[in-house]
Order: sequence, then structure tokens, then C-alpha cells
Amino acid sequence: MSGLNLTRYMAPPSALQKKVQPTGPLADIVGSKKLTRGEITKKLWAHIKKNDLQGSLEDGDTCKFGGKTYKGGQVIFCETDLMYNLCKKDKIAMTELTKIANKYIE
Repeated sequence: MSGLNLTRYMAPPSALQKKVQPTGPLADIVGSKKLTRGEITKKLWAHIKKNDLQGSLEDGDTCKFGGKTYKGGQVIFCETDLMYNLCKKDKIAMTELTKIANKYIE
């Protein structure tokens, strides 16, 4: 079995495993090296948590996106310069983050 080439039988990487190039304001947050989409999401959330940008239910934070109202922890505030440059809004819904990040991925 040592001479068997298994790469021929392996499935190609999924969209989350494929390395992509972050650009513009996204690269300012996650870095300019090629990353998988999963790694980009992880780094975005690390920035959100580090800067306490996630809303809370106690404060009654809400945000509308796609005809839905998002509440509490589903709201992300773009209070840092880096996040505001990425989102161009004061606050976004959690589900909107991927749509915005995709604009800056090659």
C-alpha cells in the first residue's frame, strides 16, 4: 500500500477549505495572507469579540436585514475604524457579515 497514490481518490477541497485572498478593508482585519473562508470567519469573530462589538439582549439591540429583525447577540456594532471601513454602517446583522466579507475576497 505504500506505493498507492490516494490523492487521485480524494475529493477536492470544499469552498470553506479553499485558500482565498482577502483584500481591502477585510485584509486590514484578517491580514493579507491567503486564508480559507473558515479562517477568515474565525479572525473576523476574534476581532468582534476582542473589541466587544456584539450586541446584547439586555440592551435591546436590534438590526434589520433582508426583511428580518435581528436582536441581541445577532447584532454586530461597527464601532472600530476597521469594522466601519469594512461594513460602511454603524451596525449589521450577524448574517450580513458573510455577504460583506465576500466583496473583499478574491
